[in-house]
Amino acid sequence: MKHLKEIFQRRTSVWLALELVLVTLACWWAFDPVLVDHTVTHLPMGFDPDRLVRMEVASPISMKDMLQIDRSPMQSEQDVLLQKVREMDEVQEAYPAFSVPLGFGVQSTSLNLYADGDTLTAWQYFFTPDSKMFEVFGIQSLTPGVPTSELSHNCAYQQSVIITRTLANFLFGTTDVAGRTLKASKAETVWNEEGGDFELGWVEKHYDIRAVVEDVRIEPYDRDYSVVFLCESGPDYNVPIVARLRDGIDADWFVEARREEVQRQLVTDHFYVRDIQSARQTMTETIEGVGIGRQARRNLFIAAFFAVNVAFGVFGTLLMYTRQRREEAGVRRAFGATKWSVFWSFIREAWLLTTVSVVAGCAIYFQFATARGLYDYAGENNLTHYWFDDFGTHFMVVSLFVYLIILCTVLIATAIPAWRICRSTITEAIKEE
Repeated sequence: MKHLKEIFQRRTSVWLALELVLVTLACWWAFDPVLVDHTVTHLPMGFDPDRLVRMEVASPISMKDMLQIDRSPMQSEQDVLLQKVREMDEVQEAYPAFSVPLGFGVQSTSLNLYADGDTLTAWQYFFTPDSKMFEVFGIQSLTPGVPTSELSHNCAYQQSVIITRTLANFLFGTTDVAGRTLKASKAETVWNEEGGDFELGWVEKHYDIRAVVEDVRIEPYDRDYSVVFLCESGPDYNVPIVARLRDGIDADWFVEARREEVQRQLVTDHFYVRDIQSARQTMTETIEGVGIGRQARRNLFIAAFFAVNVAFGVFGTLLMYTRQRREEAGVRRAFGATKWSVFWSFIREAWLLTTVSVVAGCAIYFQFATARGLYDYAGENNLTHYWFDDFGTHFMVVSLFVYLIILCTVLIATAIPAWRICRSTITEAIKEE
C-alpha cells in the first residue's frame, strides 16, 4: 500500500493511470462482442464439415416428363450413381440426402415441442430409410439398443423421431428416453370446414422417440442443439448425394481437384452430377448470406483497431515515462542497488499501476453493464447455457481478458526501456538528458 502511494505521488503516474482507465473502457466495449461471437462460431458442430462434400444431382429431363417414366429404372439409375460415388478412392461413405443436408443450409421446417409444461421450437431434419445419413456425418448414438449404424434402418415413416442429447435433457431430464412419446405440433395445410378452403394450420402430432444422439448444430452461427431427426420418404428424383471423405483428405482440395472428373464420370442415362460443394465453403457462404459474417468481421475490425491503438498509445507513453526515470535508476544503482533489482522495481510498479487502473476501468464499465446489459448472442431456444449467459461470469471473463491484454502491453513497453537503462553505466544513467 505504501509503495502504491509513492507511485501515485508522481504526476506522470496519475496521467498514465487515467489513460489506462480510458483504454480499459475502450477495450471492454471492443472485445466483448468478439469473445462472444468467437465462442459461438467455434462450438462443436457434432460432425466434421472438413470431410463432407455435397454433389448436386440433376437431369436433362423435365420433372413433368420424368413423372411419366417408369419409376423402377429411374431409381436404379440413382442407385448406380450413388454406388459410383461410394467407389471413389477418396470417399469413405455416401448417402442420398433428403432436401438440404446438414451443414449445407437450413431446412425451413420447424416443430413445436411440449413436455412438462415447457414449449420450444426445434428444427426438423429429415432422413430417408436405410440412407446411412448418421454414418456419413459421424453422429454418435447414445441409445445402447440402437447403434449409429442402425439409426436410419427400420425407421417408422412419420411416426418415430431421433432427438439430440440437449433436447432430451431439457424435455425429460435424461437421455434414457427411447420408447417415450414426444408431443409436438407442426405446420401443415389443412381443410378449413368453415371457410371451405385449405389453409396453413398447426396440427398436433405424437412421435415415438427411437433414439438419442450426440448434440448437433445445424449452422455454425446457431448456439442451440434443438434438432429432431424425422424419418421421411424423400423425393424420388434429383436428390443430392453427400459424401464423407477418408481421413486426411480435405474437402476443399477434393472439390477443386476432382470437380471435372466427378462431372465427367458420374453420369447415367437420365442423371448427372451438376455441381460439387464442400460443407465448409457452404457454411462460410451461409454465414455471409445472413449477415452474421459481416457483423463478426466488423466487431473483429473494431477490436483490432483498438488493440493496435492501445499498443502504440501505451507503448509511446510508457517509453517516455520510463525514460524520464533514467536519472532515478542511476542514483539507486549508485547507492548499491543491482541492475536486476532496479529492473524488477520498474516491472513491479508497472504491474501495480496497471492492476489498479484496469480494476477502476472495469468498475466504471460495470455501472454501464448493469444498466444496459452485456453483449448477448440470441438463439432460438437457448437450451444450452454458456459463460456469457451468466452476467457475473460474463463480466469476469471479459474483464480478465482485457486485463491480460493491457498488462502484457504495459509490461513489454516498460521492460524494453527499463532493461536498456539498467544495462547503461551509472554515470550515463545519472547524466541529465
